[in-house]
Amino acid sequence: MASPDRQLLAAWLRAIPQSRHAPRLLADLPGGDVIGQGLALLLQTWGAVEISPAGIRAASQPAHYFLHSLAAWAEMPGRVITDWSEDFGADDREGLRHGVSLVHLLERERLSRDPLAPPIRFTPVAQVLIVQAGPPPRFLVQWDAQSGYFQIIGGRQKEDQGWVEPIRDTAAREMAEELQGRVSYAAGAFRLELLADFAGKTRLSPSFGALTAYHFTFFRAAGLAALSLGPSERWVARAELLGGATAAGEPVRGDHILLLEQHLARRIDTLPPSFAPAR
Repeated sequence: MASPDRQLLAAWLRAIPQSRHAPRLLADLPGGDVIGQGLALLLQTWGAVEISPAGIRAASQPAHYFLHSLAAWAEMPGRVITDWSEDFGADDREGLRHGVSLVHLLERERLSRDPLAPPIRFTPVAQVLIVQAGPPPRFLVQWDAQSGYFQIIGGRQKEDQGWVEPIRDTAAREMAEELQGRVSYAAGAFRLELLADFAGKTRLSPSFGALTAYHFTFFRAAGLAALSLGPSERWVARAELLGGATAAGEPVRGDHILLLEQHLARRIDTLPPSFAPAR
């Protein structure tokens, strides 16, 4: 159990607003008069916070998750870096090049010390299955440079200062963005059929480095006209999604497909095609 002082530090770190929210006065943070300006200036030196006459807030979304990771560490015994000696020397391959790398290293170490470590990020995600008739039926995936995998069309639900994007709108937006304007939900180019809504696996985010609890809402696209594949797109079978690689050996992320099938009570390769019949 962490000391009261470290618990207060954790509460102080978590109370710093994220970059899309208004700043808070230092005096309004938990224990602000005890923790004082010194720690705020130290975090500003790291570039993690912005300090102005209006108060303090995180400098960016990755900085927001950096502060929450520090809070989780403050609640654990021990230290983040356990060896400050000069015994091992510098290794550029282990260096920190940007804030996301720092968050990732902190979160990976926290998870290795406590396999049940609580996530610091909670992310609703919409994903859309685009089904091509078989045999065997296949599913559209796109290359995601940040994660280093081919993935099903989809992305994070947007929110900003109390506004939360409806998850169906998230799915429609991701379809338009990732298919680069080839389809429009508003113009009636396709329909979205809700398949399932469920909690996914907790894992380190490839985008933010944070230990993240994902919540998936899956849709099936319907009524689409024929699509021509772009250079970063592939059609993959269910077996490729479950196996983690395309037939050509390219990495593909499908570790949440079995969870989806459990909620559907059917295999995804039994779903109807997404494309309208040719006339």
